[in-house]
Amino acid sequence: MKRTLLLLLATALTSASAQAQWNANPAQNLAVRDVAGTGEVTPRISPALNGGTWVSWFETVPGTNYQMRLQLLDVNGRPQLGTAGLLVSNQPQGTALFGYDLKTDNLGNAILAFQDTRTGANQCVVYKVSPTGQQLWGANGIALLDAAATSGLGPVIGVTTGNNVIIGWIAGGTANTVHSTKFVPLQKLSAAGVALWTTAVDIQDPVKRYSRPSFVAVPGSEDVVVQYVEETGSGLGVSTVYAQRYNASGAPVWAAPVRVSDKTIGFAEIPVLVPDGNGGFYVLLASGNPASAALGDMYAQRVLADGSLPWGTSGTELLTGTGTARIGGALQYVAARNEVWTVVNELSSTQSTSGFTMQRLNPATGVAMLGTSGIPVLGVSANYYSAQTLRDTGTGLIITYTENLNASGSNRALWATKVNYLAQPAFPVATPNILLSSVNSAKQKYATLPFSNNQLVNVWQDSRTDDGIYAQTISDNGTLGVLTAARSAVAAQPLEISPNPGAAPELHLTLPKAQTLSVQVRDLAGRRVWQSEIAVPAGVSTLPFAASALASGVYLVETVVDGQPWRGRWVKP
Repeated sequence: MKRTLLLLLATALTSASAQAQWNANPAQNLAVRDVAGTGEVTPRISPALNGGTWVSWFETVPGTNYQMRLQLLDVNGRPQLGTAGLLVSNQPQGTALFGYDLKTDNLGNAILAFQDTRTGANQCVVYKVSPTGQQLWGANGIALLDAAATSGLGPVIGVTTGNNVIIGWIAGGTANTVHSTKFVPLQKLSAAGVALWTTAVDIQDPVKRYSRPSFVAVPGSEDVVVQYVEETGSGLGVSTVYAQRYNASGAPVWAAPVRVSDKTIGFAEIPVLVPDGNGGFYVLLASGNPASAALGDMYAQRVLADGSLPWGTSGTELLTGTGTARIGGALQYVAARNEVWTVVNELSSTQSTSGFTMQRLNPATGVAMLGTSGIPVLGVSANYYSAQTLRDTGTGLIITYTENLNASGSNRALWATKVNYLAQPAFPVATPNILLSSVNSAKQKYATLPFSNNQLVNVWQDSRTDDGIYAQTISDNGTLGVLTAARSAVAAQPLEISPNPGAAPELHLTLPKAQTLSVQVRDLAGRRVWQSEIAVPAGVSTLPFAASALASGVYLVETVVDGQPWRGRWVKP
């Protein structure tokens, strides 16, 4: 890599781009994609470089069923792949949509796995897309087929420490002495998209059916822990959760699969894993109430990287008693405090009213630390408050939740509230609950990124005109829109660089007063390869620069504004 950098800095500074960006108005929000007469549905999101957000969705097209599209938003919500996003795939789709997955690899590329009917039956495919919109695994992606199957659905993605990709999916359409009519194949792909296992590793049984895989990477190795569901019986059957660890070659590590909990789950439930940072995971499981079979209940469980169950064979019942049904919620591991937090939805026995409650668990033992009833955040009410996501901010936990706006519950408002690490309200007393979206519309498919760059990015499907994809950010202090919160005097703040990757990106700066900035560029070894003193006026400014002489690579761009360091990672394609 060259050690010198020739940057031509423009002397004229322009105002910030007029492109869409995060909106401070909860009655508007940011439209990621909403075209009248065209439906955009089932969003997925994943973190991108420099505080950005990958967003994917299916889009209806006249004459066909669905396209798969992908957008990259920068830290301030500006679209990087055009207003319509990138058309990833226009292959034929069935009339029904199934689960799919979006993840970010260790270099900031998007990995997107879904199913289409290009061969007649449903089959799974996986694509890799760079931040500049390049189809790194080809315009048609990589087909995921198992020799023993005729169809595939519901792919999920795992990224290993070495930046290889593990894909698991639900295969079916065949019956023989090895497989039942439903099993889970696993395949490992290199960063270049080359299959690293000669044949797929199948989780299979002649009688039992397997489905709903998910992954946790084991740090410092190429191992992954795979959670999956065993389905037994006829019809909808009984669903039991298991896990197994696989090494770099696809061989099982544990002597036998581990039953995650002796509690069974619903036939349509997909348990979401939360890594514990050491190769194990935490998981929420919806099951039945041991004291009343008519009521739903929520359990949490921990599985260590060695397959042991420190919380016992059942895990922990989050709330006890028969006064309410517990249905749904979210889990967050706060690594800096070594605390496990959950929010649990509580409903009346008729499920006509709803609220939500906090619970904290001891990571070592699973013991409920907030008593058997937890600490209510919003009580069970006819407003039908329902928690959707839970994210740690470093100063507390933000809960996003919905409120029903009509009798059927189809139209909802989206809110956020925050609690501290004592489960006490943490937003300002005057506004403890913040509206994220006040539009009276049907909303569903909520997703929230991990808290980063002093903002929480929320995305959902919204039918305010017809089906579309909308987003809203909220800061740690409850403000909405583009980053405006007070900056730390010590920790570096994100320097916005866009398009990124890009050969000629722009620095976006907001200065309280005119000043001269020292802008420096370093390589990943920390060596300064370029420096310049730039006079910048007060206000919002955009500083364009070119780097045609720079070899492809990753660089750190940094400056200091009023004693506050700002830093961004810049990828030169």
